[in-house]
Amino acid sequence: MSNKLVLLTGFLGAGKTTFLNHILKEFEGSKVGLIVNEFSNTGVDGALIRKDIPGTTMVELNNGSIFCACIKDSFTDSLVEMGSRDLEYVFVEASGLADPSSITSTLDQIRDLRGVIYYYQGAICLVDAVNFAKHSKVLVSLQRQVIYSRAAVLNKTDLVDDKGLSDCVEAIRAIRPDIPIYLTTFAQVSLREILDAPMISMPAASESTNTEATRPVTKVLVTTEAVDEEALRAFLADIAPSTYRVKGFVRTASGPREVSMVGTICRIEPWPEEIEKTELVIIASVGVRIVSDTLRAAKGRFLEKIELN
Repeated sequence: MSNKLVLLTGFLGAGKTTFLNHILKEFEGSKVGLIVNEFSNTGVDGALIRKDIPGTTMVELNNGSIFCACIKDSFTDSLVEMGSRDLEYVFVEASGLADPSSITSTLDQIRDLRGVIYYYQGAICLVDAVNFAKHSKVLVSLQRQVIYSRAAVLNKTDLVDDKGLSDCVEAIRAIRPDIPIYLTTFAQVSLREILDAPMISMPAASESTNTEATRPVTKVLVTTEAVDEEALRAFLADIAPSTYRVKGFVRTASGPREVSMVGTICRIEPWPEEIEKTELVIIASVGVRIVSDTLRAAKGRFLEKIELN
């Protein structure tokens, strides 16, 4: 039994989950498997993925990168389990700072040791038009995401001017001159169109840079109390300069809210389902001590009773 496998990569908040929901709609009627990976021990993306499309099987792998030794065995086991099913496609959504350089060696390993065969269709890299040019200069994992992808989906093009868009395209081309680039907003692009295009040559697999030492600082704010929404907004504005990504669900006095912040761009929207407690995932760069003063200052100003995991 064999499946086609597509890997989705991209920086934190680039639009991978939005793209995955479009893919599920585009491939409706096909039997597909999803493996969704997040750095934190609290899964948020899984709640945002459409569950009304039949024939879909999903596994969530949290608390590390699937390319790091910390949960690589879980990733391998999930691939083997998915490979035993009668699926047409398996889509893997990697975490935002994933380095996918070792994906083909992982697939070769489970073929040789476990007898599970995947037809690898390549990686698609979601690129955040707002932040990529800046972050790709210092984050090797983002460079590797482009190098090991068959296409770059340049998303959020509506949030930059012509120069910002040109700078982002130039940054992508500096890393991989031959990669096809698809310009889009809200990740509205056809995966079938991308997969039907000729595959560009891929470099040989190499060791991933994802290790315990390079993983980002990830913390989760937890409380069962209702939070004042204005205090929440002020708190997020305070920590924005020190964070890559903030996401989760918050119980506010006005009702449940979905929070999504990338850099200083913050979106807080009503969430249609009741939630038992606030779980807000905060991802920062390695070595940035957002945990101490800024987060502790939330007490008394943001809410009195707060847990920090």
